Amino acid sequence: MKTLEILLDEVRSAVRIADFAQLAQLAPQLETALANLATTAPSQVLERLKMKAETNAALLDAARRGTRAARRRVDEVRRAAQGLQTYDNRGKRADFTTASYPAGRF
Repeated sequence: MKTLEILLDEVRSAVRIADFAQLAQLAPQLETALANLATTAPSQVLERLKMKAETNAALLDAARRGTRAARRRVDEVRRAAQGLQTYDNRGKRADFTTASYPAGRF
């Protein structure tokens, strides 16, 4: 069985390269390692594990924010492809649809 420290390193590596399949495989191993963590572990080891876990949490949060931003951008591009949105002087939105032309040579 892998140690908790090795698993945390593997999680960090998987997050950094966006290997979500690897993260899914590591999750049960990580849970088992956490459950087996002895309460009498030296404080130095616990502190090192805590720092690694906090680093991983920050990376996971950054990955979550990045995927959310990418999703918003894709939605913006889709809306832009559907038509133009403008606003009048009273702030009322007016949508103008554009004709869709197939891509190709003229």
